[in-house]
Amino acid sequence: MSNMKIVWLQAALNNPIEKSKLLQQPQKLREIINDIPARQWLFEQVCQTDDPNLASQTKEFIMIMMKSSRLIWCGGGKISPDIYEEALSRTWEWFNKDICQAYNPEKGSFITWFNQKLKFRILDVIRDQEKDNKRRLHLPANEENSEWIYPPAPEPDRWHETIQEWLDLVQNHPQQFRNCRMQNHPDVNCQFLLIHILQVLRDSGDISWDVLAQKYKVEALALRRFCKLRCFPIFKQLLSK
Repeated sequence: MSNMKIVWLQAALNNPIEKSKLLQQPQKLREIINDIPARQWLFEQVCQTDDPNLASQTKEFIMIMMKSSRLIWCGGGKISPDIYEEALSRTWEWFNKDICQAYNPEKGSFITWFNQKLKFRILDVIRDQEKDNKRRLHLPANEENSEWIYPPAPEPDRWHETIQEWLDLVQNHPQQFRNCRMQNHPDVNCQFLLIHILQVLRDSGDISWDVLAQKYKVEALALRRFCKLRCFPIFKQLLSK
């Protein structure tokens, strides 16, 4: 029976139609998620180094499968949506980055592992929110402005070429950026922001945070903080590879 589940997975990874069919069957997805050999096989595909495209494709498929299974913990109706969405975004970011280092398919399902981390992330977000509120009350209005970091500046003689390379990088790694969303504004993610910022840099060489904030209907200060703490570190990590 376990072999049959692996056959389902192989068919889904090789055929978009089979993939779509499988994702529409939550019960079958739960059977796969709860089956040790099946998730061991998925884990091996994600963490092998011979075929990076297969690894990336399998990881994305696992994430879609988890979402389609309807087993991800939803907060029990007691967590405010903004806190939950931020914690969920951070958990997906962690899952995407640490699955090969931290996950053991023999000890529990992807969902169990994910849900445990999600609950801790919710506590982290609550603590961060409390710290941020206290910081806002005690900092002078202009003190935070001196702390912002920006994307690294391209070499002047390769300005347009370099920014185009960066745009390609952001567009080619959607999972890492889309799962990183702004607290209180889950529709604002790092991929959209970085693409917009890089396009503005390419065309004018300067960023107006006020204009950017108006476009996304958020506070300029909150947007800059989000870019500094969440988006730019992911971007710089990709550049260093």
